[in-house]
Formats: sequence, structure tokens, C-alpha cells
Amino acid sequence: MGCFTIYIIFAFIILLPLLFAHMITGAFVILGFTPQTAVLLLFAVIIGGAINIPVKKWPPNPEIIDNFKGIPAFRRFFRPRPRILAVNVGGAIIPGVISLWQVYRIYTEFVYVHPGVVAVFPMIFLLNTFVSYKIAKPVEGKGIVMPALIPPLVVSITSLMFYPEIAPVLAFPAGVLGVLTGADILHLKDIKKLNAPVGSIGGAGTFDGVFLCGILSVFLTG
Repeated sequence: MGCFTIYIIFAFIILLPLLFAHMITGAFVILGFTPQTAVLLLFAVIIGGAINIPVKKWPPNPEIIDNFKGIPAFRRFFRPRPRILAVNVGGAIIPGVISLWQVYRIYTEFVYVHPGVVAVFPMIFLLNTFVSYKIAKPVEGKGIVMPALIPPLVVSITSLMFYPEIAPVLAFPAGVLGVLTGADILHLKDIKKLNAPVGSIGGAGTFDGVFLCGILSVFLTG
């Protein structure tokens, strides 16, 4: 491998996170935040990606207990711990709060200029919820996975079709809340069946489908 190729790879490793950060802050600015607030939100998302808040406990998976109950040491040394359902701060809570603020703006600021948005936004949200539910699949060892580009395309295309002037404001909350509802909340029973000690909604932080859907939808419509 030549020195030039090494330089290219090194530059790519350095520049990719910077480009991603610029993309996120740019999306926040399009959504109505000041550049300073956008930077603070970026850091909050990154730091929050390492924080999972437990919201529910499930009993240990009975299959695991059955596999070990015939081993004498099981009763002495193995104590099955309850499984935990958690919500990630950076990957779910922060984008969820931002989405609720955008919904508030839709029904207080934009409804006077675009009265039809009262019906259009719920339609886009429900459509994305349905699509996210259908394409999301439980995968052992990974959790709930789905194609990352489909939900952003769904909300972006429909938002641009109806209200291109305010498409980012429609697409971000419809994307985030739709994926959160369809891919995660409606698949809680599937998360419970997975043999993971912790099931985290938005657990991949800035790389989780919930947050990525919102950012990509703003990028596609902005």
C-alpha cells in the first residue's frame, strides 16, 4: 500500500466524522435552531448516545435457565439476571423531544399558512410508522434492524409532495416518531424474545435508525 493511499484513508477517517457532524448541525439549523444551539445539540446527542435509561425489567429468558438447570454449578454460581429495556438518551430521547417541538411548531406557526397540514402530518407519520413496522426485523445479537434509507425516503417524498416549503419540519418529526413507534415500540414483544441482557431503544446513539431517519430526511428535503 503506497503512501498516497495511506494519506487518503487517513483523511477519510478524519473527515468523515467532521462531515457527519456538519450534516447534523446543518439539519438542526434548518429546523429552526441557532448555529450555537445546533452545536450544543450535537454534543448532547453524542454524549447521550452513551447513556441508557432503564424503563422496564423482564424476567430472565426461560430458555437460558432450561439450558443450565441440569448443571449442579448453575445453582451455586449462576444467578440469572432480569433483562432490561432501556431508552437511549442520544438516539431516542433527544431526537424525540426535538420532534415534539417541531410538531408544536407545525400546529402553532405553520397551520395558519398551510391549514391542510393538520391532516397531512398525521398521514405522513402513520405511513412511516406502518412502513417502519413492516421492514423492521428482530435479529439475534443485534436487536431490531431495518434498511436505513427507506423511512427517510418515505417521509421526504411525501413531505415534498404536499408542502415543499416546510418539508424539513414535516419530515423530521414524522421520520423520528414514525421509526420510534413502528420499528421499536410496536416490536417490543420481539425485543423481549431476544436473548440480550439489555434491549435499548435508540441504543446505537447517533447511528441508530431513529435519529438517522430524522437527519437524512432533513438533508433530503432541505
